[in-house]
Amino acid sequence: MKKILLLVGLVFVSAACGIGGSGTVAGVVKTVNGGADWQFYNKLAEGLSGSLNGAQISKLKFDPNNSEIVFAGSYTQGLFKSEKSGEEWKNILSKMSVYDFAVNKFDSNIMYVAGIFGDYGKALKTEDGGASWQEIYNESSKENTVRAVAINPNNPSEIIIGTNSGNIIKSFDGGLSWQLVKNFEDRVNRILWQNNEVYVLLRLKGLYKLTGDGGDFEQLTEELTRRANFNGISLGKPKVEKFNQVFVDALGENLIYLATNIGIYKSTDGGASWQFVTLPVKQGESDSWAVAVSENSSNLVFTNVGSTIYKSTDGGASWQTQSIATGGLINYILVDPNLPQIAYAGIYVNQ
Repeated sequence: MKKILLLVGLVFVSAACGIGGSGTVAGVVKTVNGGADWQFYNKLAEGLSGSLNGAQISKLKFDPNNSEIVFAGSYTQGLFKSEKSGEEWKNILSKMSVYDFAVNKFDSNIMYVAGIFGDYGKALKTEDGGASWQEIYNESSKENTVRAVAINPNNPSEIIIGTNSGNIIKSFDGGLSWQLVKNFEDRVNRILWQNNEVYVLLRLKGLYKLTGDGGDFEQLTEELTRRANFNGISLGKPKVEKFNQVFVDALGENLIYLATNIGIYKSTDGGASWQFVTLPVKQGESDSWAVAVSENSSNLVFTNVGSTIYKSTDGGASWQTQSIATGGLINYILVDPNLPQIAYAGIYVNQ
């Protein structure tokens, strides 16, 4: 298997970075009443100038050991941390465009960030909660963003990253060395390491699952990428052209949701078959970018179309809606694992 050599160096980043913004259009919104209403939570910690108003959010994640600690990745402003349930934030990594990040569940001071800096895709690592960062992977070709990163939940020394060009690259030693696992020749949108299995979501080709240790991947969404037709006449739903987000149940119940350009799909058999989930959308609207399910109940589901958040308490059979006053779209949703009436959403504004 091809070995990828790296130059490793320390990168020290300021822990405070002011963010300007003339209007509340991006950043983070939060609900504390189950989605009845959502409020912006974009304030920086006392003594720091600016806000998250201009932060284009890529991902949200809780500290695995404390849901009052929330992290927010930004395409434009790096990585933020809140120790007060989003009430205030501080920047722990600036200058880098953060596409994804992962937190070690055994030691949340250890984090990995995937993104791009200076036209080159990179992965960084911190072992002190973001006070300092070390570059552990650097793409040799320009504009090949490292878009995804995941940690083996049972062995945190195993890391997988995915790139814009479709490379899946693995480290067995916490980022000291890397091996190329596979090239999909399609943009990697997300990697999940759940239930001892690795799932890779590609922008065009859909969802794959790694089977065994030999680098063999099984495609789970082939039926969704084909348009059914008879004598040139389309039958049923059109094919999915963009796969945006994926949820895989961590409890091992074979539940998977996909957010796509034509809406939401659901599988209850680990991806063997798929059901289209109907949302009460306006005509001409369908593009969903976020999907999240409560750890307390798989019937509690959140998704979006544009700036509207949809909530279901019956596994997608019916939906409640709440529109967010922003010029952007909801790009990520996070449900509190202990208090499911609390949820966060990250906003992206296409400028």
